[in-house]
Amino acid sequence: MTLLPHITAPRRVALAGAALLAIGAAGGAGAMALTRPAVEMAPTVPTAVAKLPQSSGVVTVRGRVAAVYGDRFVVEDSTGRALVDAGRGSAPNAGAPVLVQGRYGDGQLRARFLVDSAGAREVGPPPRGPGAPPPPPAPGAGAPPPPPGAGAPPPPPPPPGAGAPPPPGAGAPPPPPPAAGTAPAPAGSAPPPPPPADTGATPR
Repeated sequence: MTLLPHITAPRRVALAGAALLAIGAAGGAGAMALTRPAVEMAPTVPTAVAKLPQSSGVVTVRGRVAAVYGDRFVVEDSTGRALVDAGRGSAPNAGAPVLVQGRYGDGQLRARFLVDSAGAREVGPPPRGPGAPPPPPAPGAGAPPPPPGAGAPPPPPPPPGAGAPPPPGAGAPPPPPPAAGTAPAPAGSAPPPPPPADTGATPR
């Protein structure tokens, strides 16, 4: 006599399905962990501004804000100056000490973290994804139409002969050929009148 309970066929199918789901979930989590980019930690030792062009990856720069240009500012240390793109509304005040972490490329440091007198904060480009603000409307979407003729190419010219007056003598029969022994009429002159019709009368 066995002490194990008897498992019916429907229960076996349900248990097998649950086991397959558990294996699939574990496999999916492992695949996500493998495909996720590695987190790159910022270095704790600041990089000199003069060495930024030779750097790669995330760098940290400590210095003073020499000038502010909208969303960008110039950070200065004892080795030189560098332009920093801090993102919208994130530039610190001129003259303030600052610590910037980000990536250097194309002649500027794209900041990701910024530490100044206001504290540490995440900066950079505006977020993209489900929580990001919608992009501006495309030209013409929700905007009034342009006035007629604005930006439109000029109309094509009419085809030859369409709407133009007919040339002189168009539709008239051609003049008769000159009689034998007569000189041809010069170009541009009117054709000679036809000879008088012979009435059959003889002069007396």
